[in-house]
Amino acid sequence: MAETHTCPHCGASMDPIETPLESSWGGEIHYVCFNDQCTYYTSSWNTLEGQGIDRAGYRCRVDPRGACGPIAVWSPTALKDLVLCVETARECEPFVPKGTLEYFSAEDFARDDETPDTVFYQTARFVEPLDRVAAATVADLYEQLIPRGARVLDLMAGADSHLKPEIKLEGITGLGISSEELQSNAALSDRVIHDLNADPHRPFGDNEFDAVVHTVSVEYLTRPIEVFREVSRVLGPGGRFIVVFSNRMFPPKAVHIWKRTDETERVDLVKQFFELSGAFTVEDSFESRGKPRPEDDKYYSLGIPSDPIYALWAKPNK
Repeated sequence: MAETHTCPHCGASMDPIETPLESSWGGEIHYVCFNDQCTYYTSSWNTLEGQGIDRAGYRCRVDPRGACGPIAVWSPTALKDLVLCVETARECEPFVPKGTLEYFSAEDFARDDETPDTVFYQTARFVEPLDRVAAATVADLYEQLIPRGARVLDLMAGADSHLKPEIKLEGITGLGISSEELQSNAALSDRVIHDLNADPHRPFGDNEFDAVVHTVSVEYLTRPIEVFREVSRVLGPGGRFIVVFSNRMFPPKAVHIWKRTDETERVDLVKQFFELSGAFTVEDSFESRGKPRPEDDKYYSLGIPSDPIYALWAKPNK
């Protein structure tokens, strides 16, 4: 018979969740009370807000040692997608695993250099990830896909968001690791220091943005499916998540599966991230290859064309 637990605060049956294999719990089962009327849960939002912590609450959890305590949540639906279906008196839908490691091996999202990103990128690099023609191609694409007056989140942002002033956006929030690079990006109206590989959950409310752009950085995500789910949460209905990438990368920090695939396979890989997240419907894709490289570019004399640009975009399922 399956193990069961009852919430000490409301008496409701607690649901089992499987912790990520890469977490300190290493895939062990915890039991969480997902009763939205539980006083432990409902009072937590006011308690944390009174402590200056916005958009956060906690639910009652029993860990593998039997200890009872809080588990943080950032929305009413947070963690519910991790619930496992077990034999209980209640009916439940069959559990469909959506976590990264159900479809890929841990090695796929390992990197040659596992130095924490906050340490590795502590010194700003100010590297141009695209040549000038490729960067202009990205800016033109964003102008076509992002409506005027939109609230935009630039994910893993750096010194350039590739967003034209002509779009007249309501605001651009840059989320990245390097404070120095974010400060140098004059297009940003807000700057947030956050390491997505350490914590995929964003410090933003539900439906806070109209568009999210992710420019030439998806190859560095070690937990892409979790990140994609979180993008869906912060996007409003009808919003758009645009992922752009090229063939350039910084190899020590790119995940292994990205380096093992060719450019065509990477388009399919990003599409798979969207699909496995269970949170998006892919709308379309874009490809630009073979444009001439700028004559003043350091690689022009080698006859190498402009950096190729690939993009996929999707709307959240809400």
